[in-house]
Amino acid sequence: MNLVAVGECTIDYYANLDIRTVGGISLNYAVNARRSGAARVGLVSATGDDAGAGLVHTKLTREFVEASHVHQLPGATATQAIIMADGGERIFPPGGYQSGVLANLRLTPADLAYIREFDIVAIPYFRQIEHIFQAVMIDTHIGAWRVADLLDGSDCGPSLENLPTLLNHLDLAFISAGRELVEQIRQLSLGTKCIVVMTHGADGSTALVDAELSFQPAIPVAQVIDTTGCGDAFQAACTVAYFRNHDIRAALAAGARQAAQVIGHYGATGTP
Repeated sequence: MNLVAVGECTIDYYANLDIRTVGGISLNYAVNARRSGAARVGLVSATGDDAGAGLVHTKLTREFVEASHVHQLPGATATQAIIMADGGERIFPPGGYQSGVLANLRLTPADLAYIREFDIVAIPYFRQIEHIFQAVMIDTHIGAWRVADLLDGSDCGPSLENLPTLLNHLDLAFISAGRELVEQIRQLSLGTKCIVVMTHGADGSTALVDAELSFQPAIPVAQVIDTTGCGDAFQAACTVAYFRNHDIRAALAAGARQAAQVIGHYGATGTP
């Protein structure tokens, strides 16, 4: 199995701890997919021409993630400010995300040809990189399974009204949602072919397959250090496990195990 993550890589800065780590949804996903057993993993993204670029490429080399389509553009690598709260909970302060050169990234014909080499393409959906998401979705030559992280659904319109349209383009979608939203999302997903996995943080996760529910509790950990990137790790391991054997219960369990490993250190993939 081979997988390509498309989207963002960032430098995460823990403002109240003075710690910098390599992060970003797509990079975190790629690293954790490789750690979860995907044979070949690539990343399509961009860094600036600053010090952050070197940190990103060092991380990808160390983790055996292909970086041939991580473009270096003039400007700043994307950054995300994080404030650590009690119990390892991370807070993303207002205005703390700076997209940097990602705002200027446009997928080239060579990027799209590269993406077509893979069995699975995974991409987050949020306002700052929606143009990248759309470029992947409209490419009818991409025969890969399509996976998306819809984050908390805030960019899916009021009351998630655009969710069905998005799901019709996808094979597997992840959305961070409280358990009280399970029925609403189940109704919105009716008639789509997409498997929807809702992550509930410490309350576990729920999968919707043909409107049938499967629940997976979170795995308890001795000490919660940092919840940053737990969702990315869960999604990567869940994706690899699901497309390996198409057993959603086993996939949810694999995701929970990977998330439990990430929660025990600072940074979504460890420091730096």
